Amino acid sequence: MSESSDTTEYEAPDHVGNPLVHLVRRYASPYKARYLVAVVGTALAQVPQRVPALVVGVALDAILLSSASYSLPLVPDGVIPTTTEGQVAFTIGLLAAAFALDGALSWLAGRVAGTARLRTLHDIRVDTFDALVGREMDFFDRRQTGDVMSVLNNDVSNLNGFGNNAVQGLRFVTQIAVAFAFMAMLHVRLAALLLVLPVGLGLLGRWYTTRVEPVYEDVRESVGRINARLEDSIDGIATVKSFAREDRERDAVADASREYRDRNWSVIRLRLIFNYSSWSVSSFSFVGLFAVGAYINLNGAPPVLGHSLTAGTLLTFLLYSKSFYGPIRQLMLDVLDSYENALASSKRIVAVLETDRQANETGDELDVREGRIEYDRVDFGYESSDEQQLTDVSFTAEPGSLVGIVGPTGAGKSTITKLLFRFYEADEGAVTVDGQDVTDMSPRSLREHLGYVSQDPFLFYGTIRQNIGYAVDDPDDDEIEHAARLAGAHEFVTGLDDGYDTQVGERGESLSGGQRQRIAIARALLREPEILVLDEATSHVDNETERQIQESIDALAGERTTLAIAHRLSTVRNADRIVVVDDGRVVEQGSHEELLERDGLYADLWRVQVGDTDAVSEAFLQRARAEDRPSERIESAVDGEVSR
Repeated sequence: MSESSDTTEYEAPDHVGNPLVHLVRRYASPYKARYLVAVVGTALAQVPQRVPALVVGVALDAILLSSASYSLPLVPDGVIPTTTEGQVAFTIGLLAAAFALDGALSWLAGRVAGTARLRTLHDIRVDTFDALVGREMDFFDRRQTGDVMSVLNNDVSNLNGFGNNAVQGLRFVTQIAVAFAFMAMLHVRLAALLLVLPVGLGLLGRWYTTRVEPVYEDVRESVGRINARLEDSIDGIATVKSFAREDRERDAVADASREYRDRNWSVIRLRLIFNYSSWSVSSFSFVGLFAVGAYINLNGAPPVLGHSLTAGTLLTFLLYSKSFYGPIRQLMLDVLDSYENALASSKRIVAVLETDRQANETGDELDVREGRIEYDRVDFGYESSDEQQLTDVSFTAEPGSLVGIVGPTGAGKSTITKLLFRFYEADEGAVTVDGQDVTDMSPRSLREHLGYVSQDPFLFYGTIRQNIGYAVDDPDDDEIEHAARLAGAHEFVTGLDDGYDTQVGERGESLSGGQRQRIAIARALLREPEILVLDEATSHVDNETERQIQESIDALAGERTTLAIAHRLSTVRNADRIVVVDDGRVVEQGSHEELLERDGLYADLWRVQVGDTDAVSEAFLQRARAEDRPSERIESAVDGEVSR
């Protein structure tokens, strides 16, 4: 297994500004009524939450200490009982009502906020997935699957965590405001002294955010790398075990995990510093408040602090101060920390959502009248490589014809078909279908007219019936069986215990390579495309199955245009035209017989495959030696070729 490569950074475009704010504006707006109810409910719940401390303080002075009359702000004196027993019952009733109202408002706010948050995150996840699958192949060429998965899973989940903390943050803000209002009602000047605390904690918070933001971006990138490493190792577990390289994979995962651990520790270290500093400020502020309050209670208030305090009022004030200090610290620590983490994730999500991509719905609708395919002087090179893959490629596939594309390993055969599907776009020249340039067509419309079978077909987890029927909506059983017969799959499928309802396993691992290939061919044929592309579609089947598939291909050739990339030249022996590609160029074209008479590259490839290696040309042998392939191994080199 190769070492996991560095993932490409996800950069949000500049025009979106703050990416987290951008996501909130875009995806929370449809649920703003729910969020408004949650905000109002959370704010209102803070009032009954503060009532118990006020009532207990008044009851302490009036009932237990008998140092003051029983009087509550905003409550008429005539409502309050005059007897001690009545005041106790009244106090109990107020406490019960306050707790009940607090519980009801908090439940309402939490329920409404929870549903709104989950719906918002659902929309973000679905749109992010839609944006990802809408990107063209070069996007995925630059990224590993695990890294892409981390955007859909880890980064969106981080937003969920921030959503929870944002609700908490709202509660903290309203709690701070209401607690301060109640303290100001009790002793306005003493409450004013507490305003120094938010300033100090704000400076600490500023210091923390400026240092933790870039660290969190590194953490999110390291999560993508460790996911990519894990995905690579698990997907290739058969290769890992066959080479007994479990220790190497363990070391690679350990390296990725160690990077994540070290970067996460940097965050934890900063949090510990901020947590201890903010705790120290809050704790000593509480001690100072008690000292000042006790002094005022015992000695009277100096003119600058106004009126004195009773013991009950001081107790209430101290209780409110905890509702003031604590939320400020939590707001600075948990909410800010969650914000910075979510900000790092939102940059990656917005980079996927907003960066220019190939939109599946843009472009003209392809109108396939005959199915004529033409490559006109096509040049192409992958962005990830400095080498030119195709140079001046020109050939035509007439309507209903079978065109074989053959050539040595790495000649560019598969790349030719990728341009037809518009997985990539030609640098020069044009690929047309019935005279329509594929780059002007909507990719979705274009691909709806094409059928494709790759050399290593992908099967989804599910049954054989589901995999064959994947290509169309609601296929009936007869259509699935007919496609399977054409692909030579029906016989082996019906021989399985569960027939078409057999589970294929992850990526079809319960089936052989040849069986997977025949199912993939059936899937392509079920769609009845006007154009069929077979990319070495018989590379994993035996001679008998190849013969069956070949008969089906020959029978279909008159109904649809077929491009068949082949390493087994017998597969395309009966093709109407054979295009021979070498080093990204078309070097020969013609029928099987014409190319044999021409005695060029195709003729040498044919001699190798039929075992007539003594008749191979000297030029071909020299080429094999130059490529470090001994002549006696030419046949295995050709049979084992994979093309790009």
